[in-house]
Amino acid sequence: MGLELYEKMREIDKLLGLRSICCKKSLVEVRWKCGKAKGGEYVTGYIEDTTFIKEQALKFGNEHVEGILVPALGSNLLSLKLKHKDIQVLRTPDCSEDYKKLPILYGMPILFPPNRIEDGQFTYKHTTYRFPINEREKSNHIHGFLHDKPWSVIKREVIGNQVVIKTEFSSRDFPYLKKSFPQDIVVNMSLILIDDGLEVQLEILNNGLEPFPFGAGYHTVFNFPFGADSKIENCQIALPVNKHWELNERSLPTGEIGESANKKEIQNGLCLEGRLFDDIFSYDEESNLNNECILTDQEAGVQVIYHVDHHYKFWVLFNQDGFVCPEPYTWVTNAPNLDLSAEFTGVKELGTGEKVLLKTKLVLKEI
Repeated sequence: MGLELYEKMREIDKLLGLRSICCKKSLVEVRWKCGKAKGGEYVTGYIEDTTFIKEQALKFGNEHVEGILVPALGSNLLSLKLKHKDIQVLRTPDCSEDYKKLPILYGMPILFPPNRIEDGQFTYKHTTYRFPINEREKSNHIHGFLHDKPWSVIKREVIGNQVVIKTEFSSRDFPYLKKSFPQDIVVNMSLILIDDGLEVQLEILNNGLEPFPFGAGYHTVFNFPFGADSKIENCQIALPVNKHWELNERSLPTGEIGESANKKEIQNGLCLEGRLFDDIFSYDEESNLNNECILTDQEAGVQVIYHVDHHYKFWVLFNQDGFVCPEPYTWVTNAPNLDLSAEFTGVKELGTGEKVLLKTKLVLKEI
């Protein structure tokens, strides 16, 4: 940015009662926008181009939260930090080599379809969908086809303290996917950051000539505990679930659904010390509980509220040492192959030209 243009922008901002900061970095030009919030304080929002694990990325944030989105890696939100505490709440790779080993265990991978498909295939209304077997020891397909494809950035803007980034995936850009998913699908992901809350919207459009069933979710991977010096015994995770799905040796539902033995403990707050989960639960629709997962690290003084909308009827809880994955799904694992009604499995249809909007929100709080 030339000095003359820089000075002109400063003059314009003075006339508008705004404050701007223009930074010139190597091949990166950053424009900050500021707006007055209640009480007269200034709240800033920003987006800048950066490089993260050798990929082009977008760093965005405000005075509370900072994130990094990598469009080329499945539009994955690979970093989300609570700035005042300097705490990274999502599991973030240190380098590209670490990421490539197990990409599904970093950030917030988008799952379509979520979890596993038995033998990699299902048939819906005379159309067969065939996915590659990528869990060979169990002869399943796992995690779908959106999380490892490059997405396009179609919108980026800052309005006062609101930051908006929109990315898009179109199956027409990947003709070979017709072998797996014969229908044309367009998926838009929107990140909307306001104050301490990041809303993540997923819009799925049937751009083809035939209806298709849809199931979506996230393999959200949180550092847990959040604090580097925190102990897991002082952390809790709460989920608004009641029913537990029995799984077979291939990690597929048997069709047996029962009341969770530790329902109240999970709903009120579960300590993960000495406990490993890889379980599927149903949202407790009969309760007055919000459909949200609450993760609390008392020692670090950090709480994350992970809210999802009414489309998400299922939660998977998966954890290992140092991280936990509360995974919201719109349909249960292997849903199209289960001998159960759509009321139980969550299978829904998108007709030609129809679209559905799925909303989630991450709120980062100091406690």
